[in-house]
Amino acid sequence: MDSQRIYFFGDHGAEGDPARKDILGGKGASLAAMSKAGLPVPPGFIISTACCREFLENDGKWPDGLEVEVKKNLARLERLTGRTYGANPPLLVSVRSGAAVSMPGMMDTILNCGLNPGLAESMGQSFWPVYAQFVLMFGKTVAGIRVAEFEAIEREVMHVEAKPGHDHERADPAARYRELARRYSELYTQKTGRPFPANPRESLTQCIEAVFGSWNNERAVTYRREHDIRGCLGTAVTVQAMFPSEVSGIVFTANPNNIEDGEMVIESAYGLGEAVVSGDVHPDNFIVDRTTYAIKRRTISHKMHRVAALGDDAKQDADATTLTDAQIKELAGICMNIERYFGSPMDIEWGLADGKFSLLQSRPIRGLEIVEDIEVGRKEEIHRLRELEGSNRKVWIQHNLSETLPTPTPLTWDIVRRFMSGNGGFGRMYRDFGYTPSPTVCEQGFLELICGRIYADPQRAAEMFWSGMPLCYDLNALAKNPKLIDAAPSGFDAERADVAFLANLPGLVRKMMKCSKTMKAVRRTVVERFEQEVLPPYLAWVREKRHQDLQPLSTNELVAELRARMARVLDDFAGESLKPGFFGGIAEASLSGLLEQLMGQETGRQLAMSLTQGLEGDTTVQQGIAMCNVARGRLTLADFIEQYGHRTVEEMELSRPRWREDHSYVTQILGVYLDPSAPSPEAQHTLRAEKREALERTLPGLLAQWGGSSLLEDVLADLQDAQKMLPYRESGKHYLMMGYETIRQVIVELGKRWDLGRDVFFLTLDDLESYETRREALQPVCASRKIRWQSAKRLEMPVVIDTNDLANLGVPKTYEAATELAGEPIAPGVASGIARLVYDPQKAADLCTDYVLVCPSTDPGWAALFVRAKALIVERGGVLSHGAIVARDFGIPAIACPDATRRIPDKTLVRVDGNRGIVTLLSEDAKR
Repeated sequence: MDSQRIYFFGDHGAEGDPARKDILGGKGASLAAMSKAGLPVPPGFIISTACCREFLENDGKWPDGLEVEVKKNLARLERLTGRTYGANPPLLVSVRSGAAVSMPGMMDTILNCGLNPGLAESMGQSFWPVYAQFVLMFGKTVAGIRVAEFEAIEREVMHVEAKPGHDHERADPAARYRELARRYSELYTQKTGRPFPANPRESLTQCIEAVFGSWNNERAVTYRREHDIRGCLGTAVTVQAMFPSEVSGIVFTANPNNIEDGEMVIESAYGLGEAVVSGDVHPDNFIVDRTTYAIKRRTISHKMHRVAALGDDAKQDADATTLTDAQIKELAGICMNIERYFGSPMDIEWGLADGKFSLLQSRPIRGLEIVEDIEVGRKEEIHRLRELEGSNRKVWIQHNLSETLPTPTPLTWDIVRRFMSGNGGFGRMYRDFGYTPSPTVCEQGFLELICGRIYADPQRAAEMFWSGMPLCYDLNALAKNPKLIDAAPSGFDAERADVAFLANLPGLVRKMMKCSKTMKAVRRTVVERFEQEVLPPYLAWVREKRHQDLQPLSTNELVAELRARMARVLDDFAGESLKPGFFGGIAEASLSGLLEQLMGQETGRQLAMSLTQGLEGDTTVQQGIAMCNVARGRLTLADFIEQYGHRTVEEMELSRPRWREDHSYVTQILGVYLDPSAPSPEAQHTLRAEKREALERTLPGLLAQWGGSSLLEDVLADLQDAQKMLPYRESGKHYLMMGYETIRQVIVELGKRWDLGRDVFFLTLDDLESYETRREALQPVCASRKIRWQSAKRLEMPVVIDTNDLANLGVPKTYEAATELAGEPIAPGVASGIARLVYDPQKAADLCTDYVLVCPSTDPGWAALFVRAKALIVERGGVLSHGAIVARDFGIPAIACPDATRRIPDKTLVRVDGNRGIVTLLSEDAKR
């Protein structure tokens, strides 16, 4: 390893190899490269990533000799700039982090290090605003003081109005900032027990240590875990002369939102660039032609909030442009030179002072390869579907599996597709009932992955029941009502009724009659058989496999172990775990059908949903109760993980770490239950159960009122089965995920063995067999699959794909303004609240209370977000979906409304009518 600790850059040169991001970090490497290219870069020096590693491994002790080297390079920086650190004329520096792999915003930065009260006189009125901001940034970063505490002081000091007879100094901006800096310093002393450092050398030392330490802050650790960043030593630290930007901003040398248009994007604002990057100000925006540098479009922001602090004389410039046309052309030329030098479109931070531009950072535009692949992948998928279409129209319907598996990775899809085939556990359940899936369905299944989403092929789905029987779905009817795919096919394709079909018809009829009898017999004993015969040996097997040491196994043995676990979990057990919930669904549908026939659709459906709420034995409800008990000290986190550690958000995706591996989401969501005013899931469940039981007692009278007393016996029989077996739709999956976790264990071990990490999930099952002999060939394949997986997720996919309209596949829809949206009611009731859009519960911010949760779909990982919700709106799912079941248990209305996340603006006041399936947008301005 290189023994050099510090690398200087600037004055058209740089030490260190810009290719060695592992030493210089990404930020340092780009500054070194631009310096060597003779581009205008403020000088500075880079403390290597190895120093960070030594610092962290030695309990915060600096590596031997590092302090002396910092002093030497700081003196060199003083000589080069002609300024003195911490004295006049002042040299101020930024202290920035920079890992080998970009981790935007995850680690810490401190600007204007070197500021101290001794510079106040020489810097004039500009000193105190900048110094106050430095104290805030230092206190937040070095001492960990919450920004909210600084903001409270800022409101108190800066929002005082001068009045006649009062101290007019309070109205002077410079005086207010001086007072603000004093109060910030007092807060620092109060929180740390020591005065704010007046010695600039001490400040620099603490800033460097803070950046080193930020490598292990919660944000950075979580980011590395979620993005599977491995093998990095730590962060480099870049100490760079501050550029006194009068105007600053960013440039994208290619428009990341539309790279085909030959445009570059320039954003600019007054002051330092940190505000633009962080989003604290709204910048001017210029769209510039990449070839001619002509300005194609411009958007000038209102800047009153920024110039008001400078006094009334500045207000006249509130709507002025930050850059002249000539400056925009000059900046565009500089940035295109950078792109040509690095050989790829770049994201560049810049500053402008005294009419001269300086470059503060450059890096390849993140995710550009994904953006470039979106249209390529879309067109390739259209071509593939055309080939599948052949000479006959085809339709695909988004499958309900997408609720918990929205965009499967290749390895997950390979495994799940087999599970959902006629030969897998799903198909075995049908075969156990006496159905005879076709050979095609047994081998290929009935699901298709289209643009990364799971769709059902109605033609193959119709073959799940009787091989040789020309059953079919009405494609026109499916296109209008995709829910028809959930029922057995009712159509008969006479053109396929050939001689062989007629010859086999008597045998098919006998099979159908036998199947009906078999299903009735299985339904009577399915719960008892599952609990007494199937579950105990399976749980014993899971316990054994969970603790198996996989390291001694050879690679071939590991792959064989993976296939054995797949067979045990997804073939043998999965089919059995699905049966109770399957019959529960049949019973619920029959119950709802009887009541709707008698009372009408809305009243009958609402009654059926109310009669199936607050059921016992639902593991999702039990999980919520257990999580609340952990938060309130009635259960240990270890006990919770022992019971539910095999679960996670989007748990059908095998690449998702289980809670047993990563507790962070669980500990984060516990905060929901810490507030004693938050409803208890146990109390909520008990209330729902009591209401259900009270409603059951009135059922004979209700049926009599509607003239349906003769239906009482049938209604009670369906109700008993529905109440008994519906909880297994969640509990069966709970147990299935226990075995699913053991499958993931083997895959993770292979990823470790091959140093692939999470990229192992971009291989296929066949790839695993041959990876060690085909490593070099498979690595680029794996990388391209990852790009395609990421680009496909950005496409807006419809519920129904029809080959009559393939040209628009993945093209965003346009919606007419509407105040009412129609959907499917899945939990009864009516409520109003502020709509909050959530796509990942692990990234959900504080949603406050009484909100309406709007999301694509839910699974058990979302349960805690129901605690304070007034209603639920999902894009996918039916009456028996996870979201519907949990919503009914919490007693909140729920609606499945297609495209809800695109049609309902965040923080809009909405009314959710779960009885009729109507969402009403009441106000787009209603915010809390």
